[in-house]
Amino acid sequence: MKTLLTFIAIVISQHAYAQLADGSVAPDFTITDLNGTSHNLYSYLDSDKTVFLEIFAAHCPTCWNYHLTHRLKNMYNMYGPNGTDEIMVLALEYDENNDGDAFIGIGDPWQTQGNWLEGTPFPLFNVEYPDRGVFTDYNVTFYPVVYKICLDKTIERVSTSETESQLYQKVQTCQNSLSIDEKSTVGNVYVDQHSKCLIVDLLQNVTSLKVMDVRGQLVKAINSIQHSSISLSDLKTGIYIIELQTESGPVMKKLYLN
Repeated sequence: MKTLLTFIAIVISQHAYAQLADGSVAPDFTITDLNGTSHNLYSYLDSDKTVFLEIFAAHCPTCWNYHLTHRLKNMYNMYGPNGTDEIMVLALEYDENNDGDAFIGIGDPWQTQGNWLEGTPFPLFNVEYPDRGVFTDYNVTFYPVVYKICLDKTIERVSTSETESQLYQKVQTCQNSLSIDEKSTVGNVYVDQHSKCLIVDLLQNVTSLKVMDVRGQLVKAINSIQHSSISLSDLKTGIYIIELQTESGPVMKKLYLN
């Protein structure tokens, strides 16, 4: 009976502190990174940046394996402050018993898995009291966990198996979703990465199409569109601005081509 009650208590406890539900509002926080720089979540969101929040532990092998994929590093380099300046990555270390040595790989395996700082371009945080309330706010019960936080402050947990292109598509849903009026004009607009095609739901409302690179240079123009699936296979991997010309005016969409 005692074992059963203990099991029930654990289940109830885990349920009560389950991860934040997708679509809920991300709690704000202000914490200082290892370099002594202060970071405020809502300030990044208010400056039109999608935030990827990683929670890890220096001793955690699964966290280290994810670190070695370099996905968040690549995202930060391509789309962070020195790239297109669309995102921010914040990595919070959970283990309150770790000191600074754990971040540079000094210690036993139950303390650190390696040098977390080497080659990491985004800020890392050794979160200690009184700042550990951030983990309570985010109902952290396991790690690694990665959240995408949109400009409207809604949160979504992302899988550690998702590639850079999949992560960037999630950024697009935050920053580049069409307005209600635009959707009623052109429907959904997205890139099918498998076929390398631009899909426009309501193509009958589109009179012409232009594709520009991030510098604003025209790379493709179609004056007569016949199909809702438009091949982009002649374009290189990268970010493009799509301008759809309609009777109601132009509709702009920024898209990533893998």
